[in-house]
Amino acid sequence: MQTDKIRIHEKGIGRENALAETARFSEYMGLDPKSARRVRLLVEEAVGMVDAITENFDADFWLEGTKDGMCRIHIALKTDMDIAKKRELIDASKSKKNAAYGGFMGRIRELIEDSIYFNGDGTPQEEWWAGGSRRQEYVMMGMTNMSMAPGAPMPMDDYIWSLENYRQGVEAAKENDDKAEAAWDELEKSIVANIADDVKVSVKGNAAEVVVEKKFAAVNR
Repeated sequence: MQTDKIRIHEKGIGRENALAETARFSEYMGLDPKSARRVRLLVEEAVGMVDAITENFDADFWLEGTKDGMCRIHIALKTDMDIAKKRELIDASKSKKNAAYGGFMGRIRELIEDSIYFNGDGTPQEEWWAGGSRRQEYVMMGMTNMSMAPGAPMPMDDYIWSLENYRQGVEAAKENDDKAEAAWDELEKSIVANIADDVKVSVKGNAAEVVVEKKFAAVNR
């Protein structure tokens, strides 16, 4: 089944409606109280992460469930950015004023934000990925296109990122690299990374979609 789509805006507008829809979804799916709490936690984290991205965005939230127990939380967002606004965001990010959401979900937030706001004329991409202090080398381990290596320029128009790929890449590197070890610590502390089976991110132009996946016991419906 698929729930109705809930429109989410900046400053938490629509959040309560999303949580109410989550409760209805859990009841329809026949989830036990523990599983229902996990779905709610994942929704809260996902909605909070999107809300921390920036101002001037609209997002659609919905849940999808299947008879085999798979639950997918979808957030599809879009923002209209002109070059002047992108420049403002670059300046804010470089001065670390736009870092309201930390930890592992903060890395995903930055991944989405960097791709949406720093594409366009090419110059922001070059400036951002040439070696800025916040360049996310280890997040790139989650790229499903494994030709993307840490430190390589990221294609800004269309890509897919996966938590599972990221988890495997960081785990393989953490024994020999302090940054990878720190990234692994973030994963261990993250609610989403500990509960979700996978998180997938796709970005194209000024639009992005985040899908959080969690499989529970099969439902009898």
